[in-house]
Amino acid sequence: MAKHNKKRNVGLIHEQLVRYVASSLIAKDKKSAGGAVKIITKHFKPGTELYREFRLFNALINLPVGSKSLAERILTESKKSAATHDPQKLRREKSILIKDINTQLSESRRFYDIKIPNYRLFATVQTILNEWRGKNKLDLTVRAKYEEQIVEWLARSEEPEIIKENEADPLVRQLMFQKFEKKYRDALSDRQKVVLEVSILSGPKEFVEIVRETKTQSLESIKKFKRTCDNKILMEKINDVCHRVESLQEVKSDDVIAKTLHLVHLIEEMEDKDE
Repeated sequence: MAKHNKKRNVGLIHEQLVRYVASSLIAKDKKSAGGAVKIITKHFKPGTELYREFRLFNALINLPVGSKSLAERILTESKKSAATHDPQKLRREKSILIKDINTQLSESRRFYDIKIPNYRLFATVQTILNEWRGKNKLDLTVRAKYEEQIVEWLARSEEPEIIKENEADPLVRQLMFQKFEKKYRDALSDRQKVVLEVSILSGPKEFVEIVRETKTQSLESIKKFKRTCDNKILMEKINDVCHRVESLQEVKSDDVIAKTLHLVHLIEEMEDKDE
């Protein structure tokens, strides 16, 4: 593997940010989670070179096509796309991103220690993107080897246990989220925005952790409310609500995302009543 600067790996940094958000929420550290979400929102937005590179990176990492011939065509188009990036602007944007992580995250050392599965693949993709933009630090044999590795990865079949039939292409979901968040940003709480970020920008395991934590917090809030509630109509419905919370599936799907957002709203209403 050629020398690789992991702090300038756009895919790796983005994945670490998402995992940092998830782990902070599980630890009930809303301040740290919110800080990381702000960094994602600020830097990974349409119109920036960083976002353009991230979209290309994300497609090469997260879009199995099941065909070597199709994978080779995608590689060819990716080369053309990477060549249109502005290297100097991208370098500046990455420097500002790194500075924000170092100064705005209270535990930046912990952030950089977050381990990502398939790290070598992330390193290979970033290295080859740099080459396509004209760095020319690899000899032809190594470059060909890296490109073949990416083709083989792209050509893999979808994995049923991870990728659900009703789960859209990550890039399409990213665009959908941007439109949704722009339209409804004032109606969503900070916690709800984090749920959406994690649901779209992370893997199933991280989202399931958010669902489990939300279910636990919901049941705790409901039980606390039940001890002080003297409204008979509400009391009759509490057991049904608890059953619905407990039966919420712990999978990554649009239906579960919507229900988790509702649960977050329920928790926040309960917390307001306690104040």
